[in-house]
Amino acid sequence: MAKYKVAVIGNGMIANAAHIPAWRDIPDVAEIVAVADDRGDIAQETAGRYGIPKSYKDYNELLAKEKPDIVSVCTPNVYHKAAAIASLKAGAHVLCEKPLSVSESDAIEMYDTAEKTGKLLYTNQTMRFMDPIIAAKDFFDAGYIGKPYYIEASAVRRRGIPKWGFFHMKEHNAWGPGFDIGVHVLDAILWIIGAPKVKSVSGKSYTIFGDKDEGLKESLAESGAPIGVFTPRPYSYKEFNVEDFITGFIRLEGGLTLNLKASWAINAPEGGGATFISGTKGGLNLFPELELISNMAGYQTNTKAKVPMSIDVPFSGHFGATKQLIATIEGREEMLVKKHEVLNVLRILDALYASSETEREVIFE
Repeated sequence: MAKYKVAVIGNGMIANAAHIPAWRDIPDVAEIVAVADDRGDIAQETAGRYGIPKSYKDYNELLAKEKPDIVSVCTPNVYHKAAAIASLKAGAHVLCEKPLSVSESDAIEMYDTAEKTGKLLYTNQTMRFMDPIIAAKDFFDAGYIGKPYYIEASAVRRRGIPKWGFFHMKEHNAWGPGFDIGVHVLDAILWIIGAPKVKSVSGKSYTIFGDKDEGLKESLAESGAPIGVFTPRPYSYKEFNVEDFITGFIRLEGGLTLNLKASWAINAPEGGGATFISGTKGGLNLFPELELISNMAGYQTNTKAKVPMSIDVPFSGHFGATKQLIATIEGREEMLVKKHEVLNVLRILDALYASSETEREVIFE
C-alpha cells in the first residue's frame, strides 16, 4: 500500500501529461485516489483513463471525503490560490503548478496558510529539475562564470498560442506567455545565480497576433502540449484578451541586469535567441546546448557540456518535483523551490505588467 494518498485538482493538459504520470511513476510511495474538475465529465474521463477510483466536480467534496495527504493543483492560474488554500486547510501538502499565484500578495497569503497549517506548499518550477539546468548551476557554483553582470532570458515561440484550454483568457489565466513560459526561464536563471533580489523593472506587453485569425496550420506540440490533450476546449481568437508577447529590462541587486522575452506569437526566430549569463570569468549559454564561453591559454573557447539525461520523457521536470516533494515531506531533503525565490519571481512578473500598463519603471526599495 502506498504511503501517501494523492488527489489532482484540475484535469486539463498539465494534469494528464505531467502530474498524473509523475505520481504514477512512484506507486510504492504515492497513489492517486481521486481527481476533481469543475467540468465533471472531464474528471470522469480522467479517472477512467488511468483507473483512478474516484472523480469529483467539486474539489471541496473531494477534500472532505478522500482526505488526501498531497494535492496537485493543476487549475488555470486564477484558481490556484483558492484550491491550494482549501487543500492546505484540509490537511494536505500542496504541489501547485507555476506560477504559484497571479500576484505576490496572493502568494504571501498562500504561504501564510501553509505555515499556519504546518503543511508544505511547493511551487512546481520544473525547469530546476531538467538536467542541463542542474548542470548550469553546477558550473556557476563551481566558479566558472565569476561574478555575473548581464543576462538574456528568452522563452519565445514563433507561433505557439495554447488553444486547448483557458490560457488565452484573462479571467482564467490573468496574463499570457509571461505567466505561462516566461516564469519558467526567469525562475531557472535566477535560481542558477543565487536568486538576487529585484531592484527595478521596466516592461512592455503586446497583443499583435493573438486576437486575430491568421489562418495558420499549427500543432499542439508547438504550443507546449506534445501529449495530454484529450478533450480540447473549443477555441476562438475572439476570446483572446491577454498579451502574446512581453519583454522587460530588470535590475537586480549586485549590479546585475536581465533582459527577458516571453512570447506565444512573434515574427522572430523560434526560441528568440540565446539564453545566457555573462560573468567576469566566463559566460554560460543555456540553450539549445549547455555551453561554457571562456578563454583558455590565450584563446577564446566555447566548451559544450555533455550532460547525461536522467530521464527522457515529456515534462520530465515534474517527475523530479514529485520525488523532491516526498523527500522534503519526509525530512530527507531541503525544499528546493523556496518561498523567497517564488515571491521574488512573482514580484518581477507583477512589475512587468504594471510597468507596461503605466508606461513607467517600477522601482523597489
